[in-house]
Amino acid sequence: MKSLINASLFLFLNLQLFGQTISGKVEGISNNEPLVYAGIGVIETNVGTITNEEGEFSLEVKGLPVNSRVRFSMVGFKSKTFTIEELLDKENIIRLDSEIYNLPEVIINPSGRIRKVGTTGISPGGGVCGWGGTQTGKGWEVGTKIKLGDIPVRLRSIHIRVNNQSYDSTLFRLHIRNIVGSLPGNELLKNDILISLTKEKGWVEIDLDKYNLVYEGAIALSLEWIKIFCVDINKFITVNGEKRLAAGVTLEKKRNQGCIFTKWGTEAKWVRHDNESPCIYMTVQ
Repeated sequence: MKSLINASLFLFLNLQLFGQTISGKVEGISNNEPLVYAGIGVIETNVGTITNEEGEFSLEVKGLPVNSRVRFSMVGFKSKTFTIEELLDKENIIRLDSEIYNLPEVIINPSGRIRKVGTTGISPGGGVCGWGGTQTGKGWEVGTKIKLGDIPVRLRSIHIRVNNQSYDSTLFRLHIRNIVGSLPGNELLKNDILISLTKEKGWVEIDLDKYNLVYEGAIALSLEWIKIFCVDINKFITVNGEKRLAAGVTLEKKRNQGCIFTKWGTEAKWVRHDNESPCIYMTVQ
């Protein structure tokens, strides 16, 4: 019996500690071109990252069971899932197939009135939400619920209220998802949309008209932190109410309105915070 227990303990430790890092490259299956900023994450954990400009990735998985599942995903592509054990101790080439969409025809009245939806105002002293650091936030998302109405509308622009940022610019990926229950669900975007924030403070307008995005009902709109450019130590900010200063980019919040969605990892669970909203709105027609 003692030898059986020892063998089981050895197997358990092996499952926990065997291998430390998974690495490789993510490509499109049709042309073998690298997929830039594709998401890699251990499902339902905060462990995740994104590929670089060459489609390469390296993910630390120390202490995780080797049967944990790792998902590779990219807007416009079918995701793939593997166990850590399948990816350890080799240079992986992960190829994702393009998603094929059959989109129904939607007719929009081009002369319709342009209106604003979302959080258009701010609350002085209402606090902030956002991202900190230079590397750890890759793939982290902050978003909100926006009600478009019962009739399909075209998204014309998105407006984001920056509170402060410590970088020359920050690159984000836009996500638009449906809402399942009270949390973000499936991705609705068919193409990868990257947004660059260069402003240190104030409203930023991003044109969406060229993407021909048409939706209705309630959507979850979020920004995924991708990359920062040039840290300025003179622009460091207070993070999480602490006294120390650190690099970060924050958005202003409005109190007593809407909700905030956060996801601190590419495949982490969504968390909803009610009665506060990031200052983000859209113009629709």
